[in-house]
Amino acid sequence: MPIAGGWLRAQTPDPSMATGRNFAPFVVSLKPSVQMSPLPGWMAEPARVQPELATVELPIPAKWRSPAVDFYAVTVVFDDRGDGGPAIEWRAPNGSTTVISTGLGNSGKSLGLNARTILLPQKLTLDGGVALVSYYGKFDGLVSVSARPAREDLLAVMGTQFDPALLDEARHVFDLDQVDGAREASLSGDIRRGSVVEAELSSGIEQIEEELEFVVPLEGTIEGGMLHLEALGLDLEARLDVRINSTQAGSVDFPAFRLDDPAIVPDAGGRLILAGWRGGSLFIPARLLMQGENSIIVTLRRSEFEPGNPVFLKNAAVHIRFGAASPAQNAEKPAPAEPDLSLPDPLVPDPSDPPLPEIVTGVQR
Repeated sequence: MPIAGGWLRAQTPDPSMATGRNFAPFVVSLKPSVQMSPLPGWMAEPARVQPELATVELPIPAKWRSPAVDFYAVTVVFDDRGDGGPAIEWRAPNGSTTVISTGLGNSGKSLGLNARTILLPQKLTLDGGVALVSYYGKFDGLVSVSARPAREDLLAVMGTQFDPALLDEARHVFDLDQVDGAREASLSGDIRRGSVVEAELSSGIEQIEEELEFVVPLEGTIEGGMLHLEALGLDLEARLDVRINSTQAGSVDFPAFRLDDPAIVPDAGGRLILAGWRGGSLFIPARLLMQGENSIIVTLRRSEFEPGNPVFLKNAAVHIRFGAASPAQNAEKPAPAEPDLSLPDPLVPDPSDPPLPEIVTGVQR
C-alpha cells in the first residue's frame, strides 16, 4: 500500500542559525552537556550558563521588539530533591531584581524528575530584562531551562472554580495557580456544587509502589462518578488501573502531549520521559458504586522497559453526582383511576368524617 509523503531525515540543529519563527521555543539543555537550540526570531541573544553561580540567564527582549508577543513562559526541568527546588528571579535593565518564585519544587519529599512552567508577569517583561533560574548548591540537579513566547487572547470560561492563564499547543490549559510562581497547592476538604460532591481522597503526596486504596462512604441516589488525580514519575508506557469494589473499571486517562514539549527529556538510556505532574481522570459508572463504603484501588502497571523510577500521586479526588430519586422511584407508574364525581345518595355526612370548621360571617369582635 503506498504511503503519502517522503522520507523523514533527522537533522542536528545549528545553534548559530536563527529559526525566524516568532513563537519558536528556546531550550537550554544542561545534561549530559550544555546545548542550546537555534536562536528563535524573538530572541536577540543566547542564554548564559554560569555553573559557578548556579544560574542560567535568559535574555528577554522588550515588547516593542516583538509586537506579536505579549507574554513569556519559562519551563524548568529539574531533579526535585525535596529542598524547594530552583528559584526564578527577574533582573530589569536598571539592575533591580524581583523574585518571581522562591522555589519551583516540593519541600520535604524527594520526588525525582519534576517540571514547572511559570508565566512571567507582563508588568516586568514590558521593557525587557533577564530571567534568572538559580539552583544554589544543587546546580547539577537542573536538566533544562526553556523559554516560550505567548500571545494574549480572549477566552470565555464557564464556572468560577477555574482561572485559566496559559494554553499550550497541545491544548493543555494551565490554571493561574500553576503558573504564578508559588508552589502548587493541594486540595483541601470536600466541595458541593449543585448535585455534584467533590470529595478529597488524599490531601498530600502519596508514593504508589504497587497499589493504593481509597475508601469512600456514599449515601443517596448515585448517578455516576469521576476519579481525578495527578501523577508524577509515571513512565509513558506504564498505566494506572482502577478497581471499584473489586470490579475492573479501566485505566486513568491522561491528556495528549506534544513531543516538542519542554518537559519531554530523554533518560540515560535514550527513552523519553515526561517530567512534572500530569492530571488524569476516569469515569465511574453508577453500577460500580454502592451504598456504604466503596473501595477504590489504584494499581501501578509498570512497563517492562522502564528503570523503575518512583511514582507519586497527589490531589486524588472523586466527584459523585447524586440524583433526587432512585431508578425504582422513577419507574413508569400506572395511570390513576378516574375520580368518582357522583354524589352520595342520600347526601348525608359520614359520621367518621372530621368536623368542618365553623364559618362566621360579618365582623368579628
